[in-house]
Amino acid sequence: MHVFIDTNILLNFFHFSNEELDSLNDVFASHENGSAKVYLTEQVRDEFRRNREAKIKDALGKFQDVNKFNAELPSFMKKYNEYEEIKKFSSEIKKRVKSIRLKIDKDIKNSTLAADGIIDNILKNSIIRTRAKDCLEKASLRMAIGNPPGKKGSIGDAINWEILLEVVESGKDLHIISADGDFYSQIYEDLPNPFLSEEWEKKKGSKLFVYRTLSSFMKEHFDGVAFSFDNNKEALIDALSQSRSFASTHDIIGKLESYNYFSLREIQMILEAAKKNGQFGGILGDYDILDFLRRVSIPHMSNIRNEQDIAILNKVIAEQKEREES
Repeated sequence: MHVFIDTNILLNFFHFSNEELDSLNDVFASHENGSAKVYLTEQVRDEFRRNREAKIKDALGKFQDVNKFNAELPSFMKKYNEYEEIKKFSSEIKKRVKSIRLKIDKDIKNSTLAADGIIDNILKNSIIRTRAKDCLEKASLRMAIGNPPGKKGSIGDAINWEILLEVVESGKDLHIISADGDFYSQIYEDLPNPFLSEEWEKKKGSKLFVYRTLSSFMKEHFDGVAFSFDNNKEALIDALSQSRSFASTHDIIGKLESYNYFSLREIQMILEAAKKNGQFGGILGDYDILDFLRRVSIPHMSNIRNEQDIAILNKVIAEQKEREES
């Protein structure tokens, strides 16, 4: 799976968002361990660094509105019990706002907000795709003739797109996570811009997928919360623990491959079957078994606590690396 995460998705963690930092971690854990390939560009890195403060400033401005709450109550309300409670709450809110602001200011200056550590680590440990001269020329041409993506006077999206056209392997689908409307159809808000979709299919021989939020991408591909209500999938997982031959196990894995994602609970059931049934656990190094476990389990690795399960996944990662190096 080939994934591009736009700057606006990273900046959301410094504004008002329902997104979870753990989700960002999971995507890059998948990248580091081979079950996904995430592309970061020099353009995204620089845009993030340029706009971090502006995003925080805007969020702080909205937050300061809380401090404007001043309980001015008319005198005829004094006889009610709630009068003193409201006055007390108003004073307490102001104290709490002042307290949290002092802590926040310190973390902003030191770049130690919760999102800073995770994103900084991602940027340090990822391959950053640079803006080559020919890429800049192609992006400028796109802008000049009016081809998407990009807005008048802003070339960043066009640069990212040209880099992706250059570096993603032919025949590989691309999944773009971005809140930028230039990547989307003007009629169908959850579908890609038809011009970009057609260009990608023509040049790369594969499909383009788009997601407005990190959570919508995670829900479709790496959901770690949802429980499965698919009886057929549940039955196949149960069958792994009951398999009586290697051939039967391979057949079950082949059928499970048709499912896009597995919840954390399902992964735990699969790993339990690997521990209990030698007809499954004994062939973890076989390519089809290895590829399946890498794809479905690695995204949940940060949430797995059982030491034996972690040992199995570490073995999968080690054997995968050995296979790639040989």
